[in-house]
Amino acid sequence: MPESREELRVGKPTVDHALASLVTDLLTTIHLLSGYPAVSVQPEIHRLPQAAIAERVCHKPCGVRAYYRPDWGVLLDESLNVESDTFDRSILLHELVHYVQAARGRFDTMPSACDRWNAAEREAYALQNQFLADVHSAKHVAMSGWAARCDDKDSLAASRL
Repeated sequence: MPESREELRVGKPTVDHALASLVTDLLTTIHLLSGYPAVSVQPEIHRLPQAAIAERVCHKPCGVRAYYRPDWGVLLDESLNVESDTFDRSILLHELVHYVQAARGRFDTMPSACDRWNAAEREAYALQNQFLADVHSAKHVAMSGWAARCDDKDSLAASRL
């Protein structure tokens, strides 16, 4: 059976029952931490080399290890040990937060794409850190390095900063 153009561009989703079970657990965790309604349908998870994710997301070498986009699903660096490493698992949780945000239209009414992106990242990092604290991890993620600068014409919020 020929592959679709989307499969060629993103890669086939991982069919892994242990990973599917972990995703179910993480979606439940997101529900409990955030108050979002439960999500019963899982996104596609694509385990890929980090360089392939960087090419798709940054179009050049960069440090991205996971990424969610509604038309792609979750792209996950195949070197991440989400099954056994708590911090790696938190990276998957972060991307699943974006999946839940998109499924629930959480930031759809914000005035600009930049504002929506910043708000979504702020919430995803906060939930990722809450998860890490709840599992007594000594690690956490710093939220200062990611904030996009929105121009005044793109953001009503820029004037309030």
